[in-house]
Amino acid sequence: MGVELEYGEISAVDYLSCRVRVRLDDRDGVESYWLNVPQRNTQGTKRRPLMPELGEQVAVLLDADGVGGVCLGGIYSTAEPPPVIDGDTDYVRFSDGTSITYNRKVSEMALDCVGATTLKCARNLTVESGEPVLVKAPSATLDVPQVTLNGNLQMKGNLQVDGNITATGTIMDVGGNSNHHTH
Repeated sequence: MGVELEYGEISAVDYLSCRVRVRLDDRDGVESYWLNVPQRNTQGTKRRPLMPELGEQVAVLLDADGVGGVCLGGIYSTAEPPPVIDGDTDYVRFSDGTSITYNRKVSEMALDCVGATTLKCARNLTVESGEPVLVKAPSATLDVPQVTLNGNLQMKGNLQVDGNITATGTIMDVGGNSNHHTH
């Protein structure tokens, strides 16, 4: 039994079974039967990437009778060229505009999320950088019972404390006032 490589357009998607139907160019637009979309992992490690989208151009491998087969995946064309053309960049842009880019030549990764981002882990989380870190936001909240800072703290702006301040050592302001003076 032979197989044929054909091209077409996604006409239906079954997310539950990870299958698609394809309108086949070489068969005058006839719609295929349901075709499996190969997955990278389906046993202990399970992975389900986004399915092809309606209207997406794809390559399919069909049995000679055209009944069974698989959808190999999307293909670029002159009408829909690749969004990145260098050999060092891995790039994903989701339909909502969120993108993830990794350039191995310069060892740089970027995540540009148009919505919220959550990082959750059940155990320790370590953030380590060989260069300065910048966190930029309209405000930030640390919701933790205790914060330990190893190193100096420099602050521009006001300090508002709702509670007690306990310090060891001398507290000095720019005018030379300390905690050892009397009124």
